[in-house]
Amino acid sequence: MTTETPLVAAETPHRVEIPFLRKWRSFGTGLGVEIGPENLSATLTAVRPNGIRVLDTLEILRYRERPAAEWGADFQAFLTKNRIRHLSATVVLPPADALSRSLPVPGVPEKELAAAVRYQLDGLHPFQEDEAEHSFSRLEAPHQSMLSVAIARTAVIQEYATIFDEAGIAVRAFLTPAAAIYSALRVLQLPPAEQFLAIHEEERGVLLYAETPTHPIYCVPFAQDPNRAIGLASAQIRLPEEAPVTRLASLLPHTEKLQLTTPLAYAASLAGALPSQALGINLLPLERRKTTSPLRYVPTVILLVLLMCIGVSIAYLRDYEDRKLLTRLDGEISKYSPALARVKALDTQIAGTQKRLDFLRDLASHPRQDLDSLRELTRIIPSSAYVNRMELTRLGLGLNGEIDQSAELLKLLDSSPLFKDAEFTSSPGRSQAGKEVFNIRAKRELPAPAAVPVSPAPGQAPAQPPVLPNVAPPPPLPAGLGGSK
Repeated sequence: MTTETPLVAAETPHRVEIPFLRKWRSFGTGLGVEIGPENLSATLTAVRPNGIRVLDTLEILRYRERPAAEWGADFQAFLTKNRIRHLSATVVLPPADALSRSLPVPGVPEKELAAAVRYQLDGLHPFQEDEAEHSFSRLEAPHQSMLSVAIARTAVIQEYATIFDEAGIAVRAFLTPAAAIYSALRVLQLPPAEQFLAIHEEERGVLLYAETPTHPIYCVPFAQDPNRAIGLASAQIRLPEEAPVTRLASLLPHTEKLQLTTPLAYAASLAGALPSQALGINLLPLERRKTTSPLRYVPTVILLVLLMCIGVSIAYLRDYEDRKLLTRLDGEISKYSPALARVKALDTQIAGTQKRLDFLRDLASHPRQDLDSLRELTRIIPSSAYVNRMELTRLGLGLNGEIDQSAELLKLLDSSPLFKDAEFTSSPGRSQAGKEVFNIRAKRELPAPAAVPVSPAPGQAPAQPPVLPNVAPPPPLPAGLGGSK
């Protein structure tokens, strides 16, 4: 096509690098393929934080006139030569076969975007309702309220997918030129300006790509003269006169090998190298997408390794904390062991002293208890009785003597608080004086030992002394004790 030289800028606009963190996430290798009217153009690109390098290019001539297996073998040889047989291709559809539209969706939540696009889809393309495939993605800041919608006829998508299947080429995505250029312009750099227009001359005309506040993503093919196409597009998107107008190849990220087969194939390879940073547009049906790169398992493997490390760390940390706690407990036990041993020794000494004190107190109480028992016997034995023999021990009492009624004496002993279980050891007899001769034994009831006096706590009354049994004082001793009463 013979045209005049378009009115484009002579200098390349300044390109600003992306933020540091995003730059160091830019690792990948991409294979981009452009479908031309007669030829296929492929570009293999490696993206690293320090720059971009075009590894190789391939041009397949007259692919429609040749058997798919024939040029497919050439493509496989290209992959084998570069050792990338695992890599799937990112394909750019012809501009005439793919439409790109901008759709404002202010305030629409993510989960309702699909329904919002389907509702307005019929007004975005001229095809029948069931004859179109579409895909959409939200744009980057400051145009998050806008969607880029890609539309193509279903028959065209199926035709191209079948051609690549017959050639044995794995394809991961079908992109529109707008999606490929938009994504490529943001690899290791920011867009060149807030408003700009880029031109790419093709065999059938020119392709214009622009970004403005009113048209954040604009991509339209023109069959007219380039200068006329620039004028029409500038008027349509209201491009200011001072906005830069340049060639598309000069806007794309710098590469060590600038002799590109086509800028669109290069842009597709950049989008395929960093799919996480590209627009999420893909017109290829899900069931026909082929991702054969072994690197797709890397995130899963890394996640599994991290989960295993976390699990091992948690188990080890729990064991470490347990051992640390036991060490601390052992240290505290060792710290207080001498004091505990002294406390135990003091407890043993106190228990021994208490036993000796109880023994001495009990021993000191024997004479008093015996005197109390004698007073009680003097009180309860009638004055008419005569006691020949009395045996008083710590546990019992034995009496032998004469009395008018010996059975009454048993009752008197049982009613006393100091004696119990009184009984005859032999049957009562009769003396010459006519009295009953008795032999009686009884058990003593001794009062409990007095408690050890305890110093009262501050504010408490002192403890009262123990109360002795209510024993009446003995009567005066009659004359001739031990004789006849």
